[in-house]
Amino acid sequence: MSPTLLKLATWNIGGGILGESHQRGRSPSLEYYASLLKEHAPDVVCLQEAHDYHGHREGQSEYLARCAGYPYVGSFPTSESHMAENASLSLGILSRFPIEDMVYRQFPNPRLEGVSPSGEPWNLHDKGYVVASIDLGDQKLGLINGHCFPLHHFGASPTEPVFARMWDMLTADLLEIGGAGTACAALDANHGRIEEVLKEVLLTGSYLSAFEGTPTTPRGVQKDHILYGHSMRLITTTVAATESDHSYCQVSVLV
Repeated sequence: MSPTLLKLATWNIGGGILGESHQRGRSPSLEYYASLLKEHAPDVVCLQEAHDYHGHREGQSEYLARCAGYPYVGSFPTSESHMAENASLSLGILSRFPIEDMVYRQFPNPRLEGVSPSGEPWNLHDKGYVVASIDLGDQKLGLINGHCFPLHHFGASPTEPVFARMWDMLTADLLEIGGAGTACAALDANHGRIEEVLKEVLLTGSYLSAFEGTPTTPRGVQKDHILYGHSMRLITTTVAATESDHSYCQVSVLV
């Protein structure tokens, strides 16, 4: 088999709203997101915080797939949205290749409570990840698209033992789909030092991190990560600042 050059992207689109995160009642600007997807032309896109409207109207993942020319799309609601009424935050996968065996796994929620920057009460919303397989024709690519808890907003750290079960879940699935070395994970981990929480995945060489230590938010911190399997070859990385609260992140890899 000749290697396949694959471009994979991850992007937390924050309900399609431009500017700072957690804005409530603002209208989404999906045309902006669609234009950047057309510009960078990834083959597979993993979205976090795309709005799903429970079938009442087209969800944001489906809209972006239609506008940017992706024939395959999956969307998995994770929790109610804190930015819009009658909407859920969802994990979306857009692909030029068939998406197979999609399963959503929810993290155990410790039900933390806090206060938003505007003084409103905050409850920790459910988070999780989607496990899927991308059919590249002559081979399959294992894929995980995940969104982890923003524990820093609740005065907690992801390295605390109480959250070990969450990382153990994710580690087990990463190792299961990555046994052959042809798998990727796109994560809004809400944590920069990803090797602290996925030791068994990264320190053993099962996966490599594409842009470790690179800020992916306007505040200069890294939250977003792309991991790729040990048998894949990294060609290029892109971390591009955008008008939203997260950078557009992309890798080109030989599978």
